Amino acid sequence: MVINEFKPTSELLKKYIKSFYFMKSRENKKTEFVYYPHFIETINIFCNATVRISDHSFNVCYKENKIDVILTATKTKFRTAIVKNEYDIIGIQFLPLAIHNFIDTRILQAIEIGLFEINNIPDLKRVSLIQNMEERLIALELFFENVYQNAELDTLATAIELIQNSKGNIRMQELEKEVDLSRRTILRQFKKYLYCSFEDFKNIVRFRLAIENFSNKSENTSGIIGDIAYYDQSDFINHFKSLSGESPKKLFKQIANNPKSAKYFWKLK
Repeated sequence: MVINEFKPTSELLKKYIKSFYFMKSRENKKTEFVYYPHFIETINIFCNATVRISDHSFNVCYKENKIDVILTATKTKFRTAIVKNEYDIIGIQFLPLAIHNFIDTRILQAIEIGLFEINNIPDLKRVSLIQNMEERLIALELFFENVYQNAELDTLATAIELIQNSKGNIRMQELEKEVDLSRRTILRQFKKYLYCSFEDFKNIVRFRLAIENFSNKSENTSGIIGDIAYYDQSDFINHFKSLSGESPKKLFKQIANNPKSAKYFWKLK
């Protein structure tokens, strides 16, 4: 398996797109990835493949000349991707809310919670026909620059920044005052633009921050619990199990054995 990741070169896109990545393997064998909840939203272009979605997994099967494009929006549960043959996957990672500057999500077909088909945008599919990696990057940047529109979500973006700066511990009453929006409006906007509740988003921020702290500093769990203000060890463990299906100890061990998993917010199973 070969993985290549690139940051946008466009000054405009740097504000909204975290990275482009390409995953490719010519091995004719089954591969499994586990995707954990994240506030990053991703478009995946599956080249020569068809994708079948179920509750906690999606199966990717080789199918010549078939292209499936899937948006994985903010997630509140883990999923396993099962790839049964060789694969060629193009990924675009968006910062929170950024997808709304490029794609009209109202036209997307919901597949399952947090998953949408984007098979009605031919220009995205055409990128998969380009074999050269550098040319793919040029085509992707050109597409997103051409379709960019200001989504005018500055107030909600400020709310997200406050949540992240508080390490997921800001209370609704405080947020209402900071952004001058009512509780009802905040809750409605989270559901509409982030596909999750206010509390879900805070939990995702805390979950990802714990993983980031472990990956960057190799902290023990007691240090992580104190830094992110979990109530206690039990709260920490229950939070992780609810979002990943695994205990922190087991998940951190897997990350330590495969550090790229934290970078791409998935791990090889």
